[in-house]
Amino acid sequence: MIWFYKLIAFILALFIYSPASEVASYTTFQDNAKLTFTVLSDVHLEGNNEDRFNLFGEGIRDINANKSNDFIVFLGDNTMNGQVVELSAFYSILDEYNSIDTYMVTGNHDLCPSDYNTGDYEDLRDRFFKYKNEYSKTQYEDSVYYSVNISDEFQLIVLGSESDAGIQEDISDEQLNWLESELKTAKDSGKIVFIFNHYPLNNTWADVWSEGHIGEDSDRVYEILKNAQTQILYFSGHLHMGYYDDKREVVYDDNVTFINVAGFGVDNTDGDADIQHNGTGLQVEVYEDNILIRVRDFAVHKWLDIEYRVELYKEYK
Repeated sequence: MIWFYKLIAFILALFIYSPASEVASYTTFQDNAKLTFTVLSDVHLEGNNEDRFNLFGEGIRDINANKSNDFIVFLGDNTMNGQVVELSAFYSILDEYNSIDTYMVTGNHDLCPSDYNTGDYEDLRDRFFKYKNEYSKTQYEDSVYYSVNISDEFQLIVLGSESDAGIQEDISDEQLNWLESELKTAKDSGKIVFIFNHYPLNNTWADVWSEGHIGEDSDRVYEILKNAQTQILYFSGHLHMGYYDDKREVVYDDNVTFINVAGFGVDNTDGDADIQHNGTGLQVEVYEDNILIRVRDFAVHKWLDIEYRVELYKEYK
């Protein structure tokens, strides 16, 4: 059946998106970055939404204009309904305009059945992996949770829901024990860890859509992170939360920094800064003593006046 999916993707690529003007190349803020990557969340590509096709196409072209970029992380809810036509559109644009490594995180819209898709959790999960394997330039195991050794200094960990838990997340004891083990290995190797999970912890932004967090497994995840004795940056989306003047979208908690990623494909409904529109994401640049996180409007190819810095602590390096 994959030939059928690829045929749909090929046909869609001819019609759903036509590039605008040429995108000017750009690079890191400083020229000595050890690692740089893009994080996009909640793309919500939808079968009948032409605006989102154009938004996504322009965003991918912009990300690839960054000549220093190492990879992209898609933080879940890549599509609105996990439909064949939506996945075909998503990957047809990536196949045509992306040339750097990609890592996929699963969200509730990717895996949870609804009135607008067919199949149960397992069907949608298998469809997600099938497209990832066929089109992704970066191959890794077919699991909603996995780990990648980026280098001797950095480790990437992805978490995911193991059943249809609706707007929350089902994390098994096996996944939790695995996370604990991965963090111990990272500590022993002196690595900084980047964790990507579609869902935030329960109490990080409790005043924003209180039901839309990990749920009952949140306390255990927090305990594991806090006991890890290594520096962790935890990226999450799901809330469609934008930017605040006091920058509360980034929470510094000793060895863990929690970072909200605004929705790329949707307007964001929380935040009091002037910028809440779609098309934005994060550009992460790792330097010797700190990590610079900059907000960019990838859809219109410009930096926004919002950035965060995370200091790297010597005891964790």
